[in-house]
Amino acid sequence: MTDLADYAELAARIAALGEEDEITIKADDLAKDLPEVQPFGDMIIDTSYRRFIGWAGPGEDRPFDLMGRSHGFITYIEADPLRRVGLWLLHLLFSGRAWAGLALSHPGSRARWLYVQVNRPAPLRGGLHSEMDLRYTAYEHWPQEVRRHPFADITMAGVERVEPDHRPLFAYGWSAPDYNGTFPAKTADQIIWDLTPEGLCALASLFFDMGHATLGHNEVDMEPPHVGFAATQPRSIAARVWLPGSFGFYAHSLSGITLPPWPEDRPQPG
Repeated sequence: MTDLADYAELAARIAALGEEDEITIKADDLAKDLPEVQPFGDMIIDTSYRRFIGWAGPGEDRPFDLMGRSHGFITYIEADPLRRVGLWLLHLLFSGRAWAGLALSHPGSRARWLYVQVNRPAPLRGGLHSEMDLRYTAYEHWPQEVRRHPFADITMAGVERVEPDHRPLFAYGWSAPDYNGTFPAKTADQIIWDLTPEGLCALASLFFDMGHATLGHNEVDMEPPHVGFAATQPRSIAARVWLPGSFGFYAHSLSGITLPPWPEDRPQPG
């Protein structure tokens, strides 16, 4: 049984959208209250992903390489649960809450919690106070083509899903922080998404579209600008999402996915 069951009917309607269809998702379509944290077992997050880029200047051979490295995570998930995660994101936006979380109960997931926080608009001038919060009540979604780098510049993404200022920031988190200042990725048991309202909607829309029958794509990469195609905020780690049928999702379903050992724990050649 898929978790986030309250979103099942809306997720089915989104799955049935044709290329020319659209849907308006309203706050009233969702439950009044959003739990602070709720269980979700239909996602595996591997926190050991690393990306390397090497380059050197022109001319004769050099005894060195300039190397860039970014940490990141890979999400293994099927299309219907991913649509439900998109609806959960919108539920968070409509709820007025600052954050919410999913407790990742799949035994194969290295991350045990996924937290999302929303950076809601602040007053434009210091000292300005208001008794009314800006509330969001609906989101209009229409399917768009998905390419591998969906939040990169339009020449690579195909469509403009999000402006650079609203690209997401992804980060590791530690439920029991290591206060020696090292914060090793290997002990990170949380993944945190830091989003503006616009960025949240772009991510939700992407999750709806990845499984689309004709416009979808079964793998997306969101990489920081300093080591990759600019699709996140500069301080972000990289994020990949893999659906069944993609290069990395080697099983027919999530139940067949087993993560390899952490890179440092794998047998070394020689």
